[in-house]
Amino acid sequence: MDCVQIVDPIGIVGGLAVLWKRDLAVRFIRSSSFFIEMEIKDDDSNHVWRLINLYASSTDSVRKSQWEELIGYWKQCSEDWVVWGDFNDILWADEKQGGRTREAWSLKAFGDFVTELEAVDLGYSGYPFTWTNRRGGDGMVKERLDRVLVSPGWRLQYDRAKVQNLFAVGSDHAALLVDTNPPKFSGPRQFRFDKRWVDDPDCYDVICKGWQETIRGSNMFKVFSKVRNTRRELQTELQCQKENK
Repeated sequence: MDCVQIVDPIGIVGGLAVLWKRDLAVRFIRSSSFFIEMEIKDDDSNHVWRLINLYASSTDSVRKSQWEELIGYWKQCSEDWVVWGDFNDILWADEKQGGRTREAWSLKAFGDFVTELEAVDLGYSGYPFTWTNRRGGDGMVKERLDRVLVSPGWRLQYDRAKVQNLFAVGSDHAALLVDTNPPKFSGPRQFRFDKRWVDDPDCYDVICKGWQETIRGSNMFKVFSKVRNTRRELQTELQCQKENK
């Protein structure tokens, strides 16, 4: 890598580094003790967006103030954005395995932060936990502390973007690989909704069930998930009808 932007640690706590190649359209914006913000220009689409590389505090009170700082800033930001890195918290109890069970109230601050931003969690492929305390037996704790959150506009611009959780090497955290333009695979033609399906009782039931499904996450993530799930169920139903004719 030709370029680097660094935030020094305080003692043995914190520290960040962003590295990139010189031929990329990347511009440093600002940094603080817990993040580095860059401006990214996509030369293919001419789309400009902000990238925040984050290392949140492990102290609840400090982390809450960090969320408030980011929310205040993003409310004034007109560009699409991505926030990724170590959030040092989880959204759902099942994102932790081992150790003390997280109570619902303890997840509220991070959940409120994601909701306030109207952020979309890009999800992941690969191993679900990105951090481990590296202890054996009953003492082992695993959590999904690292994730990628994006603005709704960014998600629409990069609708095929994917996140892969890589194996942890030389660290107690796994690396995240974000591909904004994964290769296209040949397959069925693009799915389009036909309003006549509403008049079909079986399809109508599938649509109702899909939109009544309980989805956890921000409002935008709920919409994305319900559209995706309803599409899959409709495809299955239409295939069954075709085979039964």
